[in-house]
Amino acid sequence: MAVRKDGMNTKKKLLRAAAEVFAEKGYQHTTVAEIGRRAHSNLAAVNYHFGSKDALYVAVWKHAFEEAMEVYPPEGSLAPHADPEEKLQALINSHIHRILNNSRLGHAGKILLQEMSNPTEAIHQVRHDAIQPLLKRTQSIIKELLGSEATDQEVGFCEMSVIHQCLAIGFRKGRFPDHAMKEITPDVIDALVEHITRFSLAGISAVRANIESRNLQRPL
Repeated sequence: MAVRKDGMNTKKKLLRAAAEVFAEKGYQHTTVAEIGRRAHSNLAAVNYHFGSKDALYVAVWKHAFEEAMEVYPPEGSLAPHADPEEKLQALINSHIHRILNNSRLGHAGKILLQEMSNPTEAIHQVRHDAIQPLLKRTQSIIKELLGSEATDQEVGFCEMSVIHQCLAIGFRKGRFPDHAMKEITPDVIDALVEHITRFSLAGISAVRANIESRNLQRPL
């Protein structure tokens, strides 16, 4: 039993260390040897518990994503019948917190940003399976805001605009630090969530107005 417990501890240490290194450097620039050193383990332990760098990468991202989603769920603490405006704000709040969190809860967001810069095949399927429900939720909220006459393209463009504002914050913080992004405090995060929500709702409202105008011009 002691050996089994030691093995589980080693696996957890490897997951934590790998999440840190992958988040910092991305898949291509991370070596298994470096992960082993940071976890105070060896190459044999990595191979024993995960089998390969690809398998470790998949396990790390899946674990980090699920942990972050548990703490920052996209629905927040809202009731199912909440207004779509509140649902959109809760969704944006979840994205921003997961991307900007400086603890281990931010690893999933940072790895995702690395993937967007240098995509790999390693987590393509698991990333798709994990993110697809989020995309569907976002599209559902936006369709509710746009109305039933919105086309799939209009919903898709609005969904893309909302999500990429959140992702752009992560890119800017990591690559183009400036005065506004130097220190990410809870107040700054709240202000970002509020800003992106207002900006998004204004844009969605303009698209809805265009849809309603288009429908009025249709011949009876």
